Amino acid sequence: MAEDKKNVNQTAQQPVENNAPETVDFEDVFLTRGQLMWRAFKKNKLAMVGMWVLIVMYIAMIFADFLAPYNPFAQNLNHSLKKPTTVLTKYNVKDLKTSLSPYVLPELSYIDKLDFTQNFKSMLFPSRIKVKLNDGTELAIIDKHVVEVKEDGSIVPRYLPKGRKVDEKFVLAESIKLVVRTIGYAQIDGQWVQYKDETEDVDSLVYGVDNKILEEGKNERVTESRTARSFVAQNEGWKIGFFTTSEQEAMERLTAVKLEQDLVGIKYYDTDYNEYEISLEEAEIISYDYKFYPVKWFVKSWGPDKTDPERVGYLFWSIPLHYHLFGVDNYDNNEYVSLNIFGADRFGRDVWSRIIFASRISLTIGFIGLFVTLILSLFFGALAGFYGGVVDEVIMRFCEILMAIPGFYLLLLLRAVLPVDLPSSQTYMLLIFILAFLGWPGRARIIRGQILAERQREYVEAAIALGFPDTRVMWRHIIPNLATYIIVSSTLSIPGYILGEAGLSYLGLGIREPSASWGNMLTAAQDVYILEKAPWLLIPGAFIFVVVLAFNFIGDGLRDAFDPRALG
Repeated sequence: MAEDKKNVNQTAQQPVENNAPETVDFEDVFLTRGQLMWRAFKKNKLAMVGMWVLIVMYIAMIFADFLAPYNPFAQNLNHSLKKPTTVLTKYNVKDLKTSLSPYVLPELSYIDKLDFTQNFKSMLFPSRIKVKLNDGTELAIIDKHVVEVKEDGSIVPRYLPKGRKVDEKFVLAESIKLVVRTIGYAQIDGQWVQYKDETEDVDSLVYGVDNKILEEGKNERVTESRTARSFVAQNEGWKIGFFTTSEQEAMERLTAVKLEQDLVGIKYYDTDYNEYEISLEEAEIISYDYKFYPVKWFVKSWGPDKTDPERVGYLFWSIPLHYHLFGVDNYDNNEYVSLNIFGADRFGRDVWSRIIFASRISLTIGFIGLFVTLILSLFFGALAGFYGGVVDEVIMRFCEILMAIPGFYLLLLLRAVLPVDLPSSQTYMLLIFILAFLGWPGRARIIRGQILAERQREYVEAAIALGFPDTRVMWRHIIPNLATYIIVSSTLSIPGYILGEAGLSYLGLGIREPSASWGNMLTAAQDVYILEKAPWLLIPGAFIFVVVLAFNFIGDGLRDAFDPRALG
């Protein structure tokens, strides 16, 4: 430390060469009012978070066609109330365990015929089955969609798992079916009695992904459901000889129902649609694979179609768009395959796609409604505050009458007097004007009060004394001084328009099916069964919550930014 001080003193005592005076340059930097406001706004961390949330939301709204993997109007009843899709990376069968790039399996949401409950199952569509015949020869049956035929005629695996090659002796099949024998049993007085024996062809197995029926050759389900027992008692009772004069007596004797399914053969169709069947009495399954569907970026799924006007898909509402950000490679157009990251609604429509398209209504109605409200409130508030007298009394009394009526009931009243069967585009415009009509009285009163205060200022009196027209005094001198209040209050009032539209649509008085808004999407969640079995239908409510919170955060940030004490 002593040496450092000595060096500093020696440096300070050294003469300046050429007798030049020692100077220190200072650069004066002046921040504009906008830069000061931005600095004050950035200090509010929640406001910055809200700003970025809204930026992301509005970008998603603009590029909704690109971000939606499915047509928001397309229905698929195989996926009614389907759970969010599970994306897998592991491929596991009896003789092959490997890792794959992310993929999905075909899924089905269905009512179980055995106990009449809703079920969600993954489906295993065979892609390759290798059998060993009784004479010792081996044969592989391969679905033609999972291989690629090259120009030289050679065939290589395309959608077969890693480690699986095309066998030496194989046949390409147009489709592979499993021949299953279904046997039903009823438990009567403690003993199982067979009541059904059928053989059927199935494209897939709806038993989850445990491959049980292919590994063990059978599947068994038992239920004590009263609904299932009643169904057997009424429809199969005469076959098993227990149906008595009283259904209640029959139900007491029938205590459980069992369903067994055995795999008895393989049926396939070659590329010329010729049918072949191999019984498991003459062959043994050596190995098998099931179809998987890769999840990819930039997938060509749905797009503009002139034959179907609802099959929309346009970038910036004008550029035809066929490719979308993400999706599943459904190479064989399997109707059970979909990638629903937020699940599906009761009509099998993709919830994520509908949320993105619904944002175009829910995120724009606030700004358009606010624009109309500002015009009305500025016009009537300025008239009342600037001229006073009779004009002030008439306008303010009218505002007080409107404000005395509870807002929500007035909202219902105004919507009820209008036709309910209007197209969604017209309903959208009606909602804007209804919400604007409810919002302007309160803001007009505040603007009137502020104009009364500003009118007493010297600069306003000077402008009037110079003979400027009233409109110039109003719009060039008074209104600009209200900008702080107008910007902050407008930001804080936008959530009210979003919630107003959501409330009307939730009650069925706003945007109607098949068009989507976040409010009418929540309509499906009114049922207790939906809340219990399909809670993902509440996700649009989370988007409403986040957007409303973001606007309030930004409003608080703007209020701090316009505060002169925060500018420093």
